[in-house]
Amino acid sequence: MYAEPAITVRRAMDSDLAGLAELMYRFYAFNEEFDPSWATVRNLREAVKEHAAEALRDPSSIVLVAASGNSVIGYLRAALEENRLLASSRTLVIKELYVKPEHRRAGVATLLVNKAIDEARKLRAGLVAVEFPSANKIAEDLYLKIGFRPYLVRYVKEA
Repeated sequence: MYAEPAITVRRAMDSDLAGLAELMYRFYAFNEEFDPSWATVRNLREAVKEHAAEALRDPSSIVLVAASGNSVIGYLRAALEENRLLASSRTLVIKELYVKPEHRRAGVATLLVNKAIDEARKLRAGLVAVEFPSANKIAEDLYLKIGFRPYLVRYVKEA
């Protein structure tokens, strides 16, 4: 019997780009199932490569990866938002979170979110928020379990 390698969570690097793009592809393909407004572009595989590279270069974006050995098994992308009219003027918003199915229910998502919360503290953000399709009950259950609460509601209508 072999022991599984330890899971580490860290900032994503250029060397993670291929694995990161694959996970981003899976994230968008998965969320497309919850709402037709999440329909993806035809060239999604190519588009996520560019999206991943841009996220790594964006100074207002935080991209974390969970790695097991040399394999990227999950990622989180968050962006810092500011509203100077609120007492908690800085909010780190988790925009994307995905863990490979074979690594779910092992605490990987929680590790990624906790690292994002650590990053938020370093950035002096008073809040950490998350966005996901409202029909994604898997995500809702995860975030409630971790201690998030409902905060903001967004409704959409096709133009």
